Amino acid sequence: MDKKYYIEEYKKLKQLNDGKKPLISEFYKFCKIGGYQLSKAFGKDPYSKLQVESGDTPNKLELERATVEDILNQYGELVRIKGETPVSGDWLEANYSPQPDGLRKVHNLKWTDMPKFFIENNGSKVEWKDVIEILKKKVNTKGSIKSDRTFHEIVERLIEWKPDRKRIIEEGYKIELRNYLDKHFNIEEEVGESNPDLLINKKYPIEVKKDPTQSEYDRLLGQMIRHNKLYGSAIAVVTSISSDDRFKKFQKLFIEVHSKLGMTAELISK
Repeated sequence: MDKKYYIEEYKKLKQLNDGKKPLISEFYKFCKIGGYQLSKAFGKDPYSKLQVESGDTPNKLELERATVEDILNQYGELVRIKGETPVSGDWLEANYSPQPDGLRKVHNLKWTDMPKFFIENNGSKVEWKDVIEILKKKVNTKGSIKSDRTFHEIVERLIEWKPDRKRIIEEGYKIELRNYLDKHFNIEEEVGESNPDLLINKKYPIEVKKDPTQSEYDRLLGQMIRHNKLYGSAIAVVTSISSDDRFKKFQKLFIEVHSKLGMTAELISK
């Protein structure tokens, strides 16, 4: 394929994405190609060059340009909008950059440290007084988040997890994820009343899904609510997503439902 073809496909995908610039993974899935094919057309750093020739600023460049001040401003506004300490899913839904896993890569920041970091940097600024008051309810005198540390540690490790390769069946992802988490936690499989895929430390349920259909997403939402009622929190890990549009609609519903029910839950895509 030549450059013209990829530029046309990029613009099609951007239009389907409501005008938002596609991520490189989304583009590869859409075109059913890998980096090698794109490199043949554009050379080194092909996706950034494709974005430039399509009239966009490269995502990579935006990631590099996101200053600490930019990140804190976005975080503060998100706290203000939500009226509470946001979860990483809220950040993703707001389409802020960099993504939670990118915070560590670019500025060595952990998502779970954001409340404390925001207070340290903006605690004396009058314009953020309302946000500071909200965050202080979640941070104790030692600067630690009052909410469940283990839950946030699990989420951090899931954000960092990168599957070794694409798996043909869902079970392959579950086995690989269990092996990854087994180094840090006590893990059981399909136990208890709600029967989660993985149960960490007898308290934290995880569901692992591979490219869910709409009906499977609906079932997953019900599973997460049941887990939450039994354990007080729940995590869903969705892999090999073929329809970003379907996932984003589910992500929006997921956040809305759990927020209205006052439940602690995270949705992580891989």
